[in-house]
Amino acid sequence: MAEWPLHVTQSFNSAAASDPAGTDSSVLYGPYTRLLCNLFSFDGPYEVLPQYQIQGDSINVTTIFVIELQRRPVFWMEVNPSASFRFSSKRKEADSQMRKRVADMRVNLAIPVLHGVSAFGTRLCFYRYDARSQELTPHRILAHPTLVTEFAPTDNWNCDLLQADGAQRLKQVVEEVKEMCSQIQPLA
Repeated sequence: MAEWPLHVTQSFNSAAASDPAGTDSSVLYGPYTRLLCNLFSFDGPYEVLPQYQIQGDSINVTTIFVIELQRRPVFWMEVNPSASFRFSSKRKEADSQMRKRVADMRVNLAIPVLHGVSAFGTRLCFYRYDARSQELTPHRILAHPTLVTEFAPTDNWNCDLLQADGAQRLKQVVEEVKEMCSQIQPLA
């Protein structure tokens, strides 16, 4: 099991029990809010800002959590229902949204590297934008002119938040973010 406080793990388990099919991302709002508040602390300088993005004319809503320090983004996470993971089109859509979000947030960065996470349920894909080189990983996969292209391979979501390796990887990213943030001068 994961390396999280019991209340965080129970929150994710409760969400999974209330939506066994994994089609309702709204059951994940509470667990991810708890997780991010645990990682970034209620008492610290960070703000956890949930944002909701409606997909076209459908009723699909994507939840995006942006972590800010002094009104500037330092981390973000997009949450999708676990059942959508098996669809290449949903992974492509999630990847595109992550890339669009970087394009919008990069103009207001206070740190040299912006980390983001795309989640399908508890399955995670890590994004990293380097402001100096302007490189975003994982790299975008371009369409092939004659073959069906897998734009967002399942291998990109290669760890689970509730497993030890996934918990450790997320904690390492958050520690890197906090270290960069410690170099920011406080607002006057």
